[in-house]
Amino acid sequence: MQYFYSSLLTLSLLAIGNVAVAYGKISPQPENKYSPEFIQNYNQECLQTSQGQGLEKPEAKQLCNCTIKEFQRQYSQAEFIQLTNNSAKDQTAETALVEVGQLCFEKILYEQQ
Repeated sequence: MQYFYSSLLTLSLLAIGNVAVAYGKISPQPENKYSPEFIQNYNQECLQTSQGQGLEKPEAKQLCNCTIKEFQRQYSQAEFIQLTNNSAKDQTAETALVEVGQLCFEKILYEQQ
């Protein structure tokens, strides 16, 4: 999963600098429930990666919370795991994951202005 988070954050950071991204609406409530252990592991890895990419802890937390909620809204836990596993070799899977990161990153960026 480390590859996914690195790609997600790198592409999200690049999107802010020089890529126009379509705006989307992020649902506040997840539709699928993930196990508490899965969410804890996701948040732990996401926070480490986000902060390693230069985000401050508050922004990293916001990004991680936003992305996991959006993933829960769009995918069951099993679907998300499969999508993440496929993202290393499947451009469509990687793009689907990165789009969520971009939407959340933009949401955080524009809320702070």
